[in-house]
Amino acid sequence: MDKPTKVFFTASYYGKKKYQRYYDLVLKKIEENDVEVIGTEKGNYMKLLNRDIKGPIFHKKKLHYEAIRKGILWCDASIFENSHEDFQLGHEATLAIQAKKTVLCLSIHEDFSKKIDNEFFHGAKYNEYNIGKVIRDFLDIVRKEKLSERFNCFLSKRQYAYLGKVAWEEKMNKSKYLRRLIDRDMKGER
Repeated sequence: MDKPTKVFFTASYYGKKKYQRYYDLVLKKIEENDVEVIGTEKGNYMKLLNRDIKGPIFHKKKLHYEAIRKGILWCDASIFENSHEDFQLGHEATLAIQAKKTVLCLSIHEDFSKKIDNEFFHGAKYNEYNIGKVIRDFLDIVRKEKLSERFNCFLSKRQYAYLGKVAWEEKMNKSKYLRRLIDRDMKGER
């Protein structure tokens, strides 16, 4: 049996007063799926820190940030409730995208995927009636697209050089280019 999908969930601290009921609803709907959740709203995110971290350079805010960073690296996917737009959440979403983690940015106001175009970024405008489906659909994408299989491949020098050239022209690495070719073939787009 596969391990549960690991999800990191966070929301704006500054929006808690106005949006806490939405944060709680999103967390509840995430937990209704077969996932392991760590996050700021669950209160368990600090457990990812190495217990040896101490000293004057690590004051409380730095520990909080380091725990969030580790949560993003730990997870298969990150979910951000961003109804209260927050610079720090945007930064954290970017960290997740750079780490090639699939991101869902939720808001009761707008769908941020209409503004941000990235293969790892998904957005949704939600309400109390559709949030369960939004999260289920996102987790289905994460489970289908999770890179979990690795294999060795031998190429001739000529093939390897060609692969490097076309991947560079497409502005992607060689692995990503090969995955794209396979996906196209699976869709019948050859």
